Parts: sequence; C-alpha cells; structure tokens
Amino acid sequence: MARREAAPGGNIMVRPERRSTRRHVMRGAGAALLGGMASAPAMADTWPSRPVRMVSPSTGGITDLHIRIVAEKLAGRLGQQVYVDGKPGATGGISAQIAAQAPADGYTFLFIIASLIVTNPFVYEKLLYDIDRDFVPVAMMSKAGFAFLVRDGLPVRSMTELAAHIKARPGKLTIGNIAPGSLAHLATELYLQSFDGKVELVPYRTMPQVVQDLARGDIDAFMSPIGEAKPTVAGGKVRALAITTAERHDSLPDVPTMIEQGYADFDVYGWYGVLAPKRTPRAIVERMNREIASVTSAPEYRERMISLGAIPGDTGTPESFETIYKAEARRWGALIRRLGIRLE
Repeated sequence: MARREAAPGGNIMVRPERRSTRRHVMRGAGAALLGGMASAPAMADTWPSRPVRMVSPSTGGITDLHIRIVAEKLAGRLGQQVYVDGKPGATGGISAQIAAQAPADGYTFLFIIASLIVTNPFVYEKLLYDIDRDFVPVAMMSKAGFAFLVRDGLPVRSMTELAAHIKARPGKLTIGNIAPGSLAHLATELYLQSFDGKVELVPYRTMPQVVQDLARGDIDAFMSPIGEAKPTVAGGKVRALAITTAERHDSLPDVPTMIEQGYADFDVYGWYGVLAPKRTPRAIVERMNREIASVTSAPEYRERMISLGAIPGDTGTPESFETIYKAEARRWGALIRRLGIRLE
C-alpha cells in the first residue's frame, strides 16, 4: 500500500508504506533478544572453559595473600586455572578500571577491598570507576578488623584511660596515619569524636615505617590491621588496647573490644569481596557465589583467615553483599563529609 503526500512545489509524490519494514525489524530484534537470552544459560552451562582472571588492587602483603588463597581453592573446584592479575595504583582504581573494561563473559572478576566502595568515592574528587555503573556484586569473602596499638611506655591500659590522657594533653599525643580517609583513619576519628579528643596525626607512606616508629617510641599510637598487629605486639615494645570489631579476635584473644570498654556500637572492619563486570550472565554470578561460599566455609580456609587476622564470615548472596557494602558506604560517607576529607 502507498500513501499520497504533498511534495515541495505542490506536486504529488507516492511514498511506499514502511509498516511492513518496521515489522520485519521488530521481528529481527525480538529474535536477537531471544537468542541472547538463550545464549546466557548455555554459556553458564559450559563455564568455565578457559582460565579465569581475578584482577586485584594489590601485588603483595596480606591483601594479595587473601585472594591467592581463594584463587587456588577456586581453581580446584572449577577445574580451570584461576589466576591473580595484580594491578595496583590509584588507590585501587587501576584494578577496578581494568576489570570494568573487560568483557562481561565470566572470565574476569574484580577482587576488592572495602575502601574501593565505602571510602574512595567520598574521599577522591575523581575515580576511574563507578561501582553501580560498572559492576555487579558476587560475594563477600571475609572481614578484617583493626587493633589500636600504643607504644609500651605510654602510661595507659585501656581506651578510657587513653581518652583521659588525651584530654589532659590536648594536641600532644601523636597517632600514625597511613592514608587520609582510610578505614583505619576513620576508626581513629570515630574514637576521638566520642570524647572530642585532640591529637596530632602523623602521616606515613608505608606500614613497616609506622610500625617501626611506634616500636621506637617516635609516635604514641596507631590503628593497625589486626593481621599486622599480632607480630608487632609479639615484639614486646607495643601493646594493643582494643579491637575494633564487635567480638574479640582469636589471634589477640586477651585484647578487649571497643564495645567491651564502653564504646557502644563501635564495630569497624574492612572486608574482602568479589565483583563482576556489569552484564555478566546472572547464572555465572550465582555459580561463582556458590563456589566462593564453598571455599570460605571450609575449616582450612577459616583457620588460615584467622591466622592472617581476618574474620571468616557468611558469604551470603550477591544481594546481601550489596546491602552490606551500600550500608557501609552511607555510614562512612557521612563521616568523611563531616570531617571534610577531600583529595584529588
């Protein structure tokens, strides 16, 4: 069928009806959509058929060890190599950018530490990634709390005694700080805000440097990851006054929690988890979640995590993981804004 339309200059031109063409286009699009929907389960059924890459923000230390332990166990369960691709830099941003740009085919995942989600977006003016835009949650693996350390010569034995010591000498006590806006820094600020404490924060670049200065008595205190605190305390020149998690940690069983010492609701921890590039097939995300849960629930894994200062936790579902990290982002984002921490 054709329809008559006025042409420029008053002439009449005949234009073919295009409805049937649109119908064919719609049929083609529908077929493509159905084909895509059918291919996702098929892809999941054969996944993985080649090595799986875990992009990590670290190339050494405890963080790197965490992911390598999981990768090794996952390889055994999946029947394929699971290799760690360390891409440090930009406070984790390089690794996130690389993973976000990878094909969403289930062969690239991002190993993350809490700061990539709960602090970086509020601390830094520009990021190389956007969690909601670029990724979907897969699983949480474990948590990691902090221990508040003081030099052995400091005349305090609890966090309440330390608070009194600080209030009597405003601005005199020195506390090491590796990264502004890090969870260790925020945990320190949360404690100081509870009694309006004033101290001097001393900037450091590396963990060994701040631990060495604390042991020598060059600074008074430091909020340390538990995994780093245990060998430091064992040296005898540093004492742990408190653990920041809700429960004591088996690696420092005699050290009370902040909550035990009267700081209600003081439960501060980092965590390790896994994300996948956006549009990774849901069936693959769910399979990876189940496999990670099997790894992290094994007694061998739990014992290893405790020895590293971590807290093996419930992997949960992708949705429960997302709920946790979004709640943590709201919590720490509010504190970062109150403190006015903003870096380029």
